[in-house]
Amino acid sequence: MSPVTEAETETLSSSVGLVGVLALLVGNAIAVPIFVLPGPLAGDAGPAIALAIVLAAIPASFVVLYNALLGSAMPVAGGLYVYISRLTAPFWGFLVPFTIPLVAWASLLITATGFAEYTRIFFDVPSMVLIYVLLAFVLLINLVGLRVVVQVQLIFFAGLVVALATFILPGATAVETANYQPFFPDYGAFALAVVALFYPFLGFGLLVELGEEIDDPGRTIPLVLGLGIGFVAIVYVALIAVLVGAVPYTQLGSEADLALVAATFLPWWGQYVVAFGAIFAVVTTVNTTLLVFSRTLMRASRDGIFPRAFAEIHPRFQTPHYAIVVLGIPPFVLVPLADQIVGLSTFIGLASLTAYFFCAVGLWNLPRDFPDHYANAPFRLRRYRGLLLAVAGGALATGSFWVITLMQEPIVGGVLIGWFVVAYGYYRYRLTKVDPVETYRTMTSLDAHERRHDDGD
Repeated sequence: MSPVTEAETETLSSSVGLVGVLALLVGNAIAVPIFVLPGPLAGDAGPAIALAIVLAAIPASFVVLYNALLGSAMPVAGGLYVYISRLTAPFWGFLVPFTIPLVAWASLLITATGFAEYTRIFFDVPSMVLIYVLLAFVLLINLVGLRVVVQVQLIFFAGLVVALATFILPGATAVETANYQPFFPDYGAFALAVVALFYPFLGFGLLVELGEEIDDPGRTIPLVLGLGIGFVAIVYVALIAVLVGAVPYTQLGSEADLALVAATFLPWWGQYVVAFGAIFAVVTTVNTTLLVFSRTLMRASRDGIFPRAFAEIHPRFQTPHYAIVVLGIPPFVLVPLADQIVGLSTFIGLASLTAYFFCAVGLWNLPRDFPDHYANAPFRLRRYRGLLLAVAGGALATGSFWVITLMQEPIVGGVLIGWFVVAYGYYRYRLTKVDPVETYRTMTSLDAHERRHDDGD
């Protein structure tokens, strides 16, 4: 099998402007993880999770910087895979689409669990039923296309903002400073919370995966990222500070704690508004989970390193439907793992930050490998000043995450290492099924529509 040629694969059309992209991004970032993670984490780490979310924002800031720089210079579909394979090495790039199914399944399970917990506040329905309903909904909505996803996202994003304001603003007056003591009941749980709370920030990776579908991406991507990270960080810190300040942390430990705590300082209807917000957050999360990851599988298939079917675009809905099905079906079988919220979140955070470290290495190589893209990017840093700091910061954050995970959740780190070993075996196998020289050339060069006219790649 040879790599998919440009003539054999259609590109996705640009269709999303600044407002739609901002709603997709912030709705994806302020999503269900921030509703379901703080309760279980605070039950062990105590009030210190308010500091943990601040520390988690540090590697998240590096991720935003990488996305802004690379998205501005090279807007493509499946951006993270493309950046690493073209700018670091083909195998390290291949790890992205190979690991993405695990990350996607974990994300969907966490999201579905949150949906079930908060929906049960309104209806006495078995959790398993609600989880399956949500998984079916997200599969369907992503199959019908990005335009529909954006329309749904705008509606539910507005409801999400209302719910967050309902919890944070009145909640700030209900905070008791005594509830912040003891601040560090468990240092190990606090460190693990930093890793787990990195997951809610990963929505900022959305834009580099949708480069083909964003209007004026060179300007839109860095602008939306800059606006989004500031807004999201403020909301996260305020949300958790109210949560652990309104009640003693010993009363926390449930995925639905935001709604339960809201009932202590709001009128009877308050917890229902917050619960609705969590459900809105579920929808904004699942709308974009498959949306992002399917584009990465699509691009890897274009290069021939994954089955060719993943690159096919549905003639009516203009979606990579086979890639969406591969990502959306397995979670139905994995539902029994859905209650492992902290472990799943830690896995997602560790796997994602590891990928972004290789992305940082690629960013360092950008001026050398694609000088015209770098020189003409609307947003860029000097190589031996800003870029060097970005790479060093990413390396330090990634190393810290690995140390914490191996100490606190060694099974999670072991699973990821084992998966990388399996990936290498499959990668070598795939090379026996294609022309390795042509595949290497494909995986280190851009498609024609992604090149600058003055590029020689």
